[in-house]
Amino acid sequence: MLKRILKITISLIILLSLAVFISHIDLKAVFKEVAHMGWKLLWIIVITGLAYLLGTAGWQNCFIEKPKQTSLWQLFCIRHIGETVGLFNPTSIIGGDYIKTVLLKPTGTSEQEIVNSVLISRFLAIITQFSLFGLSGLWFLLGSFTKNIPEQMLTMLWILVMLLFSLPLITFCILKRSKKFQVTSTLSWSFFRKLSIRFQTILNAVLAFHQGHPYQCYRAYFYFFLHWMVGALELFLILYFSGITIPIILSQFMDMSIVIIKSFGAFIPAQIGIEEFGNKLLLTSAGIYTVQIWLTIALIRRSRQVFWITFGFLAYIGLKKRPYLLSYGNSLRQP
Repeated sequence: MLKRILKITISLIILLSLAVFISHIDLKAVFKEVAHMGWKLLWIIVITGLAYLLGTAGWQNCFIEKPKQTSLWQLFCIRHIGETVGLFNPTSIIGGDYIKTVLLKPTGTSEQEIVNSVLISRFLAIITQFSLFGLSGLWFLLGSFTKNIPEQMLTMLWILVMLLFSLPLITFCILKRSKKFQVTSTLSWSFFRKLSIRFQTILNAVLAFHQGHPYQCYRAYFYFFLHWMVGALELFLILYFSGITIPIILSQFMDMSIVIIKSFGAFIPAQIGIEEFGNKLLLTSAGIYTVQIWLTIALIRRSRQVFWITFGFLAYIGLKKRPYLLSYGNSLRQP
């Protein structure tokens, strides 16, 4: 009974958040921009789809024991459903990761293995995100684009970029030499105590994975790095189709910066307003801001978002109507 109430509550929260998202989108403007972009929009869909596929490959490599009879396509659908839920759920990635765990249970994989893979993949995705931000940020700061940035902010950017640039190396050195943490906390505040315990749990999962399967860990890291690199090409293509050509690595830095800005508004359904603010800030910093370009990027990205949200809901309905697709011993390609 309690489980049923929890499912209904989560569903209502997601539907309410989706309604908020739809109410804040000018669908007429979106359709108009889509019509103007024409077939070129397919390139945006293909690029983001490839990025999601690489992210799925990264997650697949985070399983010590891979789910039996579960194809990359099945994992792609499950991951995308989880990411779609995370987009609208006020708990953000936590709710999305929970959905992934629930959907993978019918595969016969142990719950602990599923949870560990989700935790490890999330950790590696964040580390690789910082890696790309540090690498592209270093190029950005060494270029001529910093003339529009105040001196104090520039100093802070240098510190941040150098920290993020060296973070992966520091992280893997620590993982190689560290011992397993005792999952406990002496913090008095319940929220911080739970947060501390969760963080230690994640570190233990990553430690065991890296020390026991280092090459598999680096392979997952590589896929997640490609995931962010390919995903950042979306911004490059939108600008290119709008008549503005910038270095690809600059688009990488801009996109990574926007992603980090969006993370501060993770509790807002679909980060409404936060992403648009990030777009404006980075376009201004790069010296290519105009109202028209800003609106074009916002509308095209929302169009892409609507497409993949629809795909996520259709994938979920498909899995719910045909649960045997995820049952042990069955393949997705079966009729």
